[in-house]
Amino acid sequence: MPAILFMTDAAEKPRQGPERALTPSVTRPRRSAVGDDRNRQPRGDRRRQQILDAAVQLFASKGYRGTGVAALAERVGMTATGMLYYFGSKERLLHEVVAERDRRDVLDLNSLTLSSFRALGRHNAETAILTRLYVVLGAESLDADDPLHDFFVERYQTARALVRSVLEHERDEGHLRQDINVEQTALEVIAMLMGLEIQWLYDPATVDLAQAMETYFDRLVVELSA
Repeated sequence: MPAILFMTDAAEKPRQGPERALTPSVTRPRRSAVGDDRNRQPRGDRRRQQILDAAVQLFASKGYRGTGVAALAERVGMTATGMLYYFGSKERLLHEVVAERDRRDVLDLNSLTLSSFRALGRHNAETAILTRLYVVLGAESLDADDPLHDFFVERYQTARALVRSVLEHERDEGHLRQDINVEQTALEVIAMLMGLEIQWLYDPATVDLAQAMETYFDRLVVELSA
């Protein structure tokens, strides 16, 4: 999924200042497990980060459903009980993995323009494991009772709101046409970004994600310019 999908609730007002990317708009990752609230020694911090790094890799490759606690524990050289001490449960670890992407992937909302979206393809290709992680987790979250279902519903809402805000700002500044259907255009932009990412993940040798997004947004800017 595109990085634009992962903004804070400040995405409704992107020009008030830079914000961290990838934090849920309403549904935030759950608080760390009890073990995390203790004063951990540096060794414990390193071990916790090692588990998160392994979880990012395995969830991106096998999905949350396809990754067992035992396999994850084996990856980091621990017992399942020892690993879960740091997070409490597999589902809690899932939410921590979401937060880990937030920490790794930052976007300056203050600098966004319609034209600047062209850089998202290159950015997402360069952070391929994080891009794949969210595509896989999103596909696993279609049902209402899935752990991250509400998280992704709200992410899409926030992403569309962000695109609308950028379009409205540029329209009001006179850069874009006054007759633009902002709601529909925002919906189409997010659909285009997601569709390109999925095609790229299936066939990266054929689909150049960076070039495809640059071409799309360059054309869109021309079509919508005042």
